Amino acid sequence: METSSLTSIIKYSPDPVAILDTDMKFIEHSQVWQEEFVPDKTTIIGKSYFEIFPHCPKELRKSYQECLVNGKPKRNEILKFVLPNGTVQWFKWSMSAWKDENDEISGLIIVQDDISESERLQELLLKAEKVARIGGWEVDMTTNAIYWTEVTKEIHEVPQDYIPTLDEGINFYKEGQHREEITQLVSRAMSEGIPWDTELIIVTAKGKELWVRAKGEVEMVNGKCVRVYGTFQDIDEKKKYELHSKEVTEKLTIATLGANFGIFDYDLIENQLIWDDSMYRLYGIDKENMNEEYEAWRSVIHPMDIERCEKEIAMAISGEKEFETEFRIIWPNGEIRHLGAIAITLRDSDGQGIKMIGTNWDITELKTTQLMLKKSEESFQGAFENSVTGMAMVNQDGSWIKVNQNLCDSLGYTEDELKKLSFHDITHPEDLDSDLSLLEELKVGNASSYQTEKRYYHKKGHIIYAILTITSVRDVNGELSHFIFEVVDITSRIEAEQKFSETTNRLDVATRTANIGIWDYRIEENVVICNDNMYSIYDIARDSSNMLEEWIGRIHPEDQQRVQEELQLTIIGEKPFSTQFKAIKPNGDIIHLIAFGEAQKGPDGTINKVIGANWDVTELKNTQQLLQKSEESFLGAFENSNIGMAIVGTQGEWMNANHSLCNSLGYSLGELLKMRFQDVTHPEDLEKDLALLEKVIKGERQSYQIEKRYFHKKGHVVYALLTVTGIRDIEGNLSHFISQVMDISEQKKSEKNLTRLVEVTSAQNESLLNFAHIVSHNLRSHSSNLSMLTGFLSKEEDVEEKKNLTNMLCGAAESLNETILHLNEVVQVKVGALEKMKNVNLYETLKNVEKNLNVLVKEKKAKCVIDIPENLKIKGIPAYLDSIFLNLITNGIKYSSPERQPVIKIKSQKVGKKVVMTFSDNGLGIDLDRHGDKLF
Repeated sequence: METSSLTSIIKYSPDPVAILDTDMKFIEHSQVWQEEFVPDKTTIIGKSYFEIFPHCPKELRKSYQECLVNGKPKRNEILKFVLPNGTVQWFKWSMSAWKDENDEISGLIIVQDDISESERLQELLLKAEKVARIGGWEVDMTTNAIYWTEVTKEIHEVPQDYIPTLDEGINFYKEGQHREEITQLVSRAMSEGIPWDTELIIVTAKGKELWVRAKGEVEMVNGKCVRVYGTFQDIDEKKKYELHSKEVTEKLTIATLGANFGIFDYDLIENQLIWDDSMYRLYGIDKENMNEEYEAWRSVIHPMDIERCEKEIAMAISGEKEFETEFRIIWPNGEIRHLGAIAITLRDSDGQGIKMIGTNWDITELKTTQLMLKKSEESFQGAFENSVTGMAMVNQDGSWIKVNQNLCDSLGYTEDELKKLSFHDITHPEDLDSDLSLLEELKVGNASSYQTEKRYYHKKGHIIYAILTITSVRDVNGELSHFIFEVVDITSRIEAEQKFSETTNRLDVATRTANIGIWDYRIEENVVICNDNMYSIYDIARDSSNMLEEWIGRIHPEDQQRVQEELQLTIIGEKPFSTQFKAIKPNGDIIHLIAFGEAQKGPDGTINKVIGANWDVTELKNTQQLLQKSEESFLGAFENSNIGMAIVGTQGEWMNANHSLCNSLGYSLGELLKMRFQDVTHPEDLEKDLALLEKVIKGERQSYQIEKRYFHKKGHVVYALLTVTGIRDIEGNLSHFISQVMDISEQKKSEKNLTRLVEVTSAQNESLLNFAHIVSHNLRSHSSNLSMLTGFLSKEEDVEEKKNLTNMLCGAAESLNETILHLNEVVQVKVGALEKMKNVNLYETLKNVEKNLNVLVKEKKAKCVIDIPENLKIKGIPAYLDSIFLNLITNGIKYSSPERQPVIKIKSQKVGKKVVMTFSDNGLGIDLDRHGDKLF
């Protein structure tokens, strides 16, 4: 037993084998034994078996003693043990006594396998079959023997000792279509080897009809079927729900067709998302291209809305709040649409969410109109706040509503102080009557604006001379709302540099869920059946005895006859019902509605009812009117401003300009529209202007103000104070600029030097390139590892080896995930590098890298010799160390010599406070002069 050859055989045995003496102490063991049971120990030779395995089960201890006494071999197939700490283990083992030259028992030879992982997986699979109601079956065509698993027998409601025949198994399927289909599938499979997967109805032994999913495959030998086998699953509850859902969906399809809203059904348990046809139209997706899973819906949501939508869905499922929201989607053609959504959550008896049912509808037009109104208000607000002249909003009685800072500076008052006064209080008495007379003309509508020179009293008492422009602003009903005052201080032409602030009082556009009513007009009965929303829209009591009469009575007299005529055309089949009209609520409120409907025919082919929907679009109509008035207010202030104002395109082209700007530059409006602002800008000022403009274009700032020079049409220089505000469209893209140009030629002659933007250093690009090299090399190694494992697995037929390869594949996938996490650390290592430093065990890191490359090592028959203390630790970044070790080992294997077995030796040595690591191999070598700088 102690010869070197026998020792070598034991050591390199592929099985976990150990040689023990009569005291159960280790004499020799295989490397596999070491790796499987005591990987953390350097040696166990001379140690007791029971010291290594202190929790060895009593049954195993007894078997060891009996074998030492009688010398008879012992083995078991599988034995399950529960250790004192509660851990469950499965062992497969065998033992036999070995004898010395005197034929006396000198100890035991033990082969012991820990098969806990595979047995635990098998036990879990059996439990999963029970939970999922999935059974198995098999037919041996050579003996006609049939085998059903326990779950299969439970599904068929037969006793566990029931043994079916092939004909009996088929006869369980419901007579007619279902039995004929399974018969054809089985026959074709047995003759052509084609597997099947279908959903059919069976009738159990107790007479119960049950939907099942039947899958089958065949084994063919020399073109002859020798075995048929497969699975059997109870899907009755799921299938019946699907059929019921389909029936309900078909009924709602007509009602939702014209109303531009869709219905969805999200099964939280199965992660299955069912849409009606209208949903596909809303999302611009072909039904064939849509996967009925939550992830498919999530993929079309705008990236900026995904996190919020998922949070709101989670809150609805948990019961924290009902699901009611708005979000954006991206159509396949790139178009962005806005949708409204509302849903209810269905729960089981334990209160757990199992299903969400709801609707989506398109609110793009409403959102577009609201945002246009918002942008229009922002345009005016931006011009108001950033104007280089004094501006104010004033009530009809002369009190100040809002004033800008420039006006406060000119008059010496704070905004709060001015709001406690009226403009009468600070107007010179000799100018007040004329001012009030002109103001009265605006009130009665004889003019929309006027301009005059007048005098104000400064807070300190001296007179301020000013040019005053007043513009009247009217509401959506045409009634006078307030005035806009523009006050240009002409006492001194030198203005102090203005401070900018971002637009503060933005219009808060309220969004409400679209309220859609569904109705069913039954012609013969002359009655209307509708949902609750119809009653809410028209403010009709839900206990109304004649919904049709009250509905028609709510329609505005101007539209009533037309709506009834269009409905009559639908009833006689000439065209679908599609119209817009106004309605009057009992409290006198007028609402705007869109109505859709489609005629339905009865069994005799005649139209017997109309199904349709109403959509309240009052908010949309009101918003459109507000937008129009807002644009008119801005246009009035623009045209009548005493300073130059212009709308400028993104390339610098003049899109519009007022009279003041034309006068300042000497050009007519037609001449300016053929030019760009660059054409009349002094070349020494152009670069600074364009640099600030670029920041507005990039969204880094909303506006800017500079002093610059223009060339007058006659050639002389015009000095101006320029304020530029960027205006963006509904999608946040820059649309145009509003420029305010105040002529300060008489006072301003000096110039300001230009500054340039600091170039972004190339260091970041170098870091990104370095990261790209790391990603390429590290992920390529894992990719090769996974590819080879997958290839081996596809070709391997041995079941045990397949399990081993599967475990290796899982380990490789975990290693890939770990590498990706490490790569994420590499990305962030530039920020807080010292905080990323950790204590890293070099030996464990190398072993982990070696494990990740085990398939490549085995394929190349390479040998890794690691001579590093197991407890050696250094300070470092784990992600970089993994990458470095991976590079060195894979390069050693990749550039190995074809003439000899690859051997890679790795050593370490402590030199002072440093650790020097040495990697050497017997490969082809590398030209360090040419490639040394690329090694890492």
